[in-house]
Amino acid sequence: MLRIGEFSKLTQVSIRMLRYYDEVGILKPAEVDKWTRHRLYSVEQIPRLNKILYLRDRADEYINGSD
Repeated sequence: MLRIGEFSKLTQVSIRMLRYYDEVGILKPAEVDKWTRHRLYSVEQIPRLNKILYLRDRADEYINGSD
């Protein structure tokens, strides 16, 4: 399991965005430590994160137009 900072560095997605994805419910941590409340992510979540990023980019292109 990776803490949010480690997962952020591995995936090159900011901690702020990972927290946002958790808040809106599209990428919840695999676990949350009950004592420290640290978010813990699994490498198995990387494909889901990549799909979220892909869809976000496609939506942005659709809204703003593609050159």
